[in-house]
Amino acid sequence: MHPVFLWCALAFYGVAMVWVLPSAARGRPTLTSIALSALTLGLALNGAALMMAALRLHRLPVIDVQSALSFFAFNVTLAFFLAYHRYHVTWLGVLILPFVFAMTLIAALNPSRPLVSTTLRGGWLIVHSSAMILGYTGLFLTFVAAVMYLMQEGELKSKHPRFFYNRLPSLEVSDRLYDRSLVFGLICLSVGILTGCVWASRAWQGTWELDPKILATLFTWFIYLILCSTRFSGAWRGRRSAYVAILGFVAVMVTFLGVSFLSSQHGFFPTISRMH
Repeated sequence: MHPVFLWCALAFYGVAMVWVLPSAARGRPTLTSIALSALTLGLALNGAALMMAALRLHRLPVIDVQSALSFFAFNVTLAFFLAYHRYHVTWLGVLILPFVFAMTLIAALNPSRPLVSTTLRGGWLIVHSSAMILGYTGLFLTFVAAVMYLMQEGELKSKHPRFFYNRLPSLEVSDRLYDRSLVFGLICLSVGILTGCVWASRAWQGTWELDPKILATLFTWFIYLILCSTRFSGAWRGRRSAYVAILGFVAVMVTFLGVSFLSSQHGFFPTISRMH
């Protein structure tokens, strides 16, 4: 991962994050050209860093903390552009860009590690890594939609709606973003788990099914499976589904970062002796 490109991307993400605030505070339906330009440059530099790493490794460069977080930040930024173009909600930037900045900062502060095993290559692993990050990206948008829903609902229930009422999207818009991102995230997460199991059965020895990260991922997937089935059946709507989406994304981050450092063969730094 090219550190200069990553630090420059961080700087532009920071500029965009700051310039989003005036538009959101004034309730403008669009972001300023400075914010959009800075975010575009940050996305391009982030993508360039990932591309250079991919060319050097001859594979998707998701092999350590730095590359995983950088790829996650890239996908979340791209998802922001798509959601902003579709819904024209400036508050998406207020909630999404600090997360992008934090992920990129952590990535820039963590030195990359070289690829040390040919087992970390292959089509199944590429699909697995891509699908998992795309799933996490979709579920982060679900989290953002849930937060906006709760904030707007609180304003609507207040006898005197204040600052957020005219600045946040309607409950209907938050619901649409919630539903679409939830379905997308759950599908990608399911594909990622399935392809990961196929790859692990070929690459790992022993009882890999009991690896902490695999168990945590299955637990997280089960949360979202219940959420999706109950939401679309009409059993859980409104505040209840919003709270579960927030809880689910906490589980995503614990799985994505926290459990990775407890896993000896499925963390960001795999123990090669336990592989073929």
